[in-house]
Amino acid sequence: MTKRIISHAAAAVVLSAAALTLGGCMNPTSTGDPEQQSAEYGRLMEAEAPGLARAAGWDSLGSLTEKSCLGTADPAEASRETRWTAVTGEFGTSETEAGRVAEQVRQAAEDTGWTSKEGSGAHGDRLYGAVKGDLNLTVTYRTGAGEAELSLRLDSPCLEMPEGHTMARSELDPMYGSSDPLYPNDDRSKFTNGEPQPLPEPSES
Repeated sequence: MTKRIISHAAAAVVLSAAALTLGGCMNPTSTGDPEQQSAEYGRLMEAEAPGLARAAGWDSLGSLTEKSCLGTADPAEASRETRWTAVTGEFGTSETEAGRVAEQVRQAAEDTGWTSKEGSGAHGDRLYGAVKGDLNLTVTYRTGAGEAELSLRLDSPCLEMPEGHTMARSELDPMYGSSDPLYPNDDRSKFTNGEPQPLPEPSES
């Protein structure tokens, strides 16, 4: 069976499906400084996502970005409630292989402080789930339409943001630096035309 890594465009579809699963988004969280909290979520995603992706056998991410929870394309409105998400995965995976990958992710997650969750999720497609602080980890396997899709996703809670907030994305996101008006602070000189970014080397423990 031919396998294909999830691209940035496919990651967007995974995130859309995730939004439906989460009921649009988790209830927005209020903190003393939501922009500072959002930046911290971004740093946590950058620290956690590469190791989990590597445990699954993948060497890049399809997306690692701050996303709107509101379903609007207007930058000013979209940025008023956001969360961080990271997605990676592949198409064309057999059910047996998907189970093996989920087990590898489980072992890596539990070794790095994640708490596993029971159950297969609302739609019965969750192979593994875990939480670590405010972050949620899900490995799903879907076969309903077209080729089989195995994905790993991290989500932070939604945060209500002050007026004037602008969203950010990690340099590990393949679309970092593109001219998307939702991300005006990207360094445009670093755009790689959507080519996946290599994962950073594991830090010495």
